[in-house]
Amino acid sequence: MRRFLLAAAAAIIPGMALAQGHTAPGFTPHVSTEIDLGLYGVGTTSATDRARGGTSLFLYGEVAAGLHLTPNFSLQGVLAFEPIGEGDALGGFPDGGTTGFRRQSAFIEALYAEWKPDADTTLQAGRFVAPFARGHHDFPGILTKIRAHEVSAITDSLGVAATHTAFVDPWWGEHDISAAVFTLDRTFLSSTLMTRRSCCDERYERFNRNTRQQGGPANTGQFDNATIALDGDRFGLLPGFSYHLAVLTRGAGDDGTAREWGYAAAARYQVDWSAEQSTLFFAEGVQFRNAAARPRTEITLLGIDPDTGDEIETALETSIRERRTFTTLGLRHRIGEWHGTVAWQRDQRKRSVEALPTENYVEASVGRDILPNVSLDVGYQYARYAREETGGLGTAHAVLFRLGWRGF
Repeated sequence: MRRFLLAAAAAIIPGMALAQGHTAPGFTPHVSTEIDLGLYGVGTTSATDRARGGTSLFLYGEVAAGLHLTPNFSLQGVLAFEPIGEGDALGGFPDGGTTGFRRQSAFIEALYAEWKPDADTTLQAGRFVAPFARGHHDFPGILTKIRAHEVSAITDSLGVAATHTAFVDPWWGEHDISAAVFTLDRTFLSSTLMTRRSCCDERYERFNRNTRQQGGPANTGQFDNATIALDGDRFGLLPGFSYHLAVLTRGAGDDGTAREWGYAAAARYQVDWSAEQSTLFFAEGVQFRNAAARPRTEITLLGIDPDTGDEIETALETSIRERRTFTTLGLRHRIGEWHGTVAWQRDQRKRSVEALPTENYVEASVGRDILPNVSLDVGYQYARYAREETGGLGTAHAVLFRLGWRGF
């Protein structure tokens, strides 16, 4: 923590002095806000596993706020809302009934100081989502964004980050480079704000502040984790096209045995057919090698005792070598206030032991703005998911809805 504070101070204090020295005449410190919240419903009409059937209601989204002290220095924060039980943000396990806001929680997703020394550069220090994949922030649809968040959002990152516009050309576009150096946040900021774990309920994925003992990638206590990303848009050569490329590296926590590497590539292309109609094509591929930092595990081997001929079990300690690939393809078509989205997502996990089948999800939805800043989307999802208890693949059909609120 001392090293982090020194690094943050080195980045921020000169920026505050410079910012205060260049305050624009007439500038007044103020607070800006942005809200993107949704009430979600997942009604699983049929599923191979009975526990997945039923209806789940929950809140998912965020409220962002910025305290602008000068034109180029501010304090930024994001309060996130989501269920923190295993699978709850994707429908969970209603067990044939209806669950409302089960294990619903809120937590501080980001809290950092931001300084813009010039129009092309932004520096940050604090807690943030490291720049890696973009789908968890950009995907249209109902559950597509949430599923991407579960896999590829690099949250709980404590460190420093920077973004710089490196190249601008009317024909070849605008290109930004982003980078971050961080560690897994173990401070009180990593705690949840609403929900705590109930006795004996093992489905909670997070309920208290992060600790060293929980392990996991980036949980090293050192600033030896990093991302670098390249973004491009505003192409005169190809209007409506943008891309994103990123590389991630995270060290192993106490339960890991190797450094994790991640790669992300995404593209978006919007075609405006008329003032009323447009189509957005979007795609993203994310891959983690040594996923979860190759954690240790114990497997049981069956054999025969050579002396008695009886079957015996032997415990063998090994590590899970995994290459995880998450792919999304989709399109959204808009006609006036109406919009429709079709998306396919695949989660493939190739493992050396404890094999998991490849999951596939297809979602189709339609929606429109029903009030200023309020939208309603309804849809259908077909899923081929990995079964927990029996192994293999299960099938599920679900009806989806999202009542969304966007505001400032």
